[in-house]
Formats: sequence, C-alpha cells, structure tokens
Amino acid sequence: MLFNRLQVLSGLLLLSLLALSNSLSAEPIEPCQFSVRIESERQHAAAGSHNDTEVSQQFYAMLDSLAAKVNCKLQPVALPAGRAIKMLEQGTLDVMVGMSETAERATFSYFVGPHHIERMVVIAPQSIADSITSLEQLLALDGVISVTEGAYYGPQWQQLLLENPALAERLFAASGNQQKLAMLVSGRVIASFEDEAIVDELLKREELSTKYRKLFVIHENPVYFAFSRQSVNPALLAQLQQQWQLMQASGEVGRLSQH
Repeated sequence: MLFNRLQVLSGLLLLSLLALSNSLSAEPIEPCQFSVRIESERQHAAAGSHNDTEVSQQFYAMLDSLAAKVNCKLQPVALPAGRAIKMLEQGTLDVMVGMSETAERATFSYFVGPHHIERMVVIAPQSIADSITSLEQLLALDGVISVTEGAYYGPQWQQLLLENPALAERLFAASGNQQKLAMLVSGRVIASFEDEAIVDELLKREELSTKYRKLFVIHENPVYFAFSRQSVNPALLAQLQQQWQLMQASGEVGRLSQH
C-alpha cells in the first residue's frame, strides 16, 4: 500500500515537473555552446588517463545530456584546474564538473546538481603504514603531498592551511588529477588526495593495487556543475535547473551514473 502511494506521488511529481518544463520552454531556446574544462593530460602514463575513467565519463555524459536539453553543445577545453577556475570567474569558461560549493565560488558560479557525492581520500604507497588514519599523522611524516590547485578538501584542511602557512611548502599543487596521481606513481610525493570513486577504479588495476592503498577519508560533500555567472544568464540557468530536476525524476541521472 505504501509502495503504491509512493509510486503515485512520484508520478505526480514528474507530471508537475513536465508541466513546468513545458511552460518554461514555450519559447524556442536559442542554440548555444558551453565551453567545459577537461583534464590536460601530458603526464606519467602509468597513472592512466583521468578523462578515461568511468567516473569522469559519467560526469560528462550527464552534462552532455543536460546541455542537449537546453539546445546546447559542449566544447571540451583542456585546462589546468587553477586556470580553469579563474576563467570560470571571468566568464571565458562556461562550466566545470565536480565542483564543491563554497562561499567564494558562489560569487562567480551557479551550481546545478549535485551530480556526485565526493569522498576525498588519501592514497599512498604500500610503504606508508595503514595505521596512519588522520591528517595530523600524515603531516608528521617527511615528504611532499600532491593536491589539485584550487581544489576544496573540506573545512579541516582549510583550517590546517590557515594555522600553518608553512604547510604550503610541503604541497605540490598539480594542474589536475592526472598530474597529481602521476606525481605519486613516479615516487615524487608520499601521498595524494583524490576522490574515492576514482581511487577505487584505479586500484582495480593490478599494477597499482599491489603498490598503493587508501589510508583514510579527508572530507565528503556533494559536487555540482558550476556554471559561470558571467556567461550564463538567469533564463538559461532556470532551464538548466529545471531540466536537471526532470533528469533526476525520470531516473536518467541514476542510469547515467551506473554506466
């Protein structure tokens, strides 16, 4: 009985969203193109291609479907992460995937989603003891840690950076996830911070699973498609938000996340 009621409510919600969608799209939507940042990959081949991971491909498949629903196409642009965030702020880049919502980013970005729950973990060589279970213990070790330039690793990490400015000297600010992992594979850092979904996928490869392991979770939060406030107008934003709700209600988001 309860299940039937839930089905009816779900159906009514979908019908309501469809009705709203039809009213929003009563006027033709002008064709457009979204420039979207992808990884710039020129690093250690053993780290693999971040763009080719299943998780990354899911993100862009969702974005591509969303864009198509508002009569837009994607234009991939290979960029370092830090530069891409600056371009998003300036409006010379339209959208980035996998973005945590922060107060600073909200000043120049619209967030649509979320499209993924990101769990940031520490990945390290097998030589690093699995008894290391906190940032404080990790930082007590000698060596450099690779992070992505401009990435958000949660309030605890932000606080550590504020309290200990010298910590920045121990960090390698990578241009992207692929370079960050390349630093680990080449033995130039003792650990790297990465999305657990990516790590789990990489550790399925025998040549990596025998050499590296996850140590602990740093932070967990939803991530979004971040659209530039400078290049996406409110009317288009409303369409994007509505179409994303429809994709969720219809089960399309769930299907794409399983591929």
